[in-house]
Amino acid sequence: MTVTDAPRTAAAPARSAMTGAIVAQLSQAVGSFLLQVLAARILGREGLAQFALLYGLVVVGTAASTGLVGDALTVLDRHASHVRAGLQWWAARVVLVAAAALALVVLAVGELDAVDALWFALATGTFLLEDLVRRLLMASMRFWSIVMVDLVVLVGSLGVVAAVHLGPGTVTLQTFLVAMVVGQCAAGAVGWTMLPRADRRWVRGVTPDRAIVWRYGSWRALQHGIRPVALAVVRVVAIAVIGFAAYGEVEAARLFVAPAILAVNGASNYLFASFATSSSASTPELLRRADRGVVALLATSVALGGAAVAALPLLGDIVSAGAFGISALAVAGWSAFAAATAAITPYGVLAAVRVPQAKVFAIRVVETVVSIGLVWMVLASGAEGWTIPVVLGACSALAGWAIRASIVAEDSP
Repeated sequence: MTVTDAPRTAAAPARSAMTGAIVAQLSQAVGSFLLQVLAARILGREGLAQFALLYGLVVVGTAASTGLVGDALTVLDRHASHVRAGLQWWAARVVLVAAAALALVVLAVGELDAVDALWFALATGTFLLEDLVRRLLMASMRFWSIVMVDLVVLVGSLGVVAAVHLGPGTVTLQTFLVAMVVGQCAAGAVGWTMLPRADRRWVRGVTPDRAIVWRYGSWRALQHGIRPVALAVVRVVAIAVIGFAAYGEVEAARLFVAPAILAVNGASNYLFASFATSSSASTPELLRRADRGVVALLATSVALGGAAVAALPLLGDIVSAGAFGISALAVAGWSAFAAATAAITPYGVLAAVRVPQAKVFAIRVVETVVSIGLVWMVLASGAEGWTIPVVLGACSALAGWAIRASIVAEDSP
């Protein structure tokens, strides 16, 4: 083997894993994307806004689970029995608490009745469990297996909606919640069979090290929860100021730009697993990799966002079924948000393994508070809904550069 052959040989699996991570992120979102499109087409823009609000709460619960357990199992030694027992202990409690708490919240505020709230709790719990299976597959770099798992979600969830829609029944919000439960249960079971044998081992008779998981995972859970919490609060603020119908159009534009946002998220999953396994690499070396990732993701998201704006006149009715228009400005705004997210994501995942998490959390808190405040001020002043993603994107880009500065500072003598 020549000297120049080695890097190419080593780079091939990395490229395959990166591609698999992006495809896996896209495949996961296909099911939820199509569910939300169906909600827009069948339930209307008000129904889409309500379903998007509920789905956003599920994402908040998933953020807590992903940070506390998912990220911890990636960074910590999950094969050590005491650590593994701690991960299992926390996983069981996070799933149960998140499902119950979110269901009680929507029931208390009158968003759902008791039956729908129960289905929402089941949807939240099964979603979190399936997501933890995906995280185990990510940690072992089995991204292409995740694609197969997500296809099961797609078939299971859309199958339920299609069966009700084509049958004598009427599709309601509850139908979509039941579809989530069915799809996630089936996918979780299939994903479990695809895990390495070591990752299917359930530890018994070992004292769980809950503290080591908490010390790392609690900060990551808070960080993961900030963005979905911010988006959920922004949704509530926007609905209160401009109404369900107007905000439903903003959500429709977000769906239309989803591929650009998902490409960024998929690449970040690969980078996180890659950075976590590169403990021997220096911080400057990893920072250069993060910089290259930012450039690549920015170029990708800008290209996809531009394509979305250009394709809107031809493909916009796919989301709205012609029942309402989708603003080109809103599509452009979410495209800018995707590009801004690209500027923060690689630095965020690098900071997850090289910077004290309290520092990163502080930056994200400032970003969140400023974002929510600016959105409220802009909408209250009479601005239209398309300004929401622009404000969020600008705040995210600034936070990204602040996180990069914290990485540099941490490596300085």
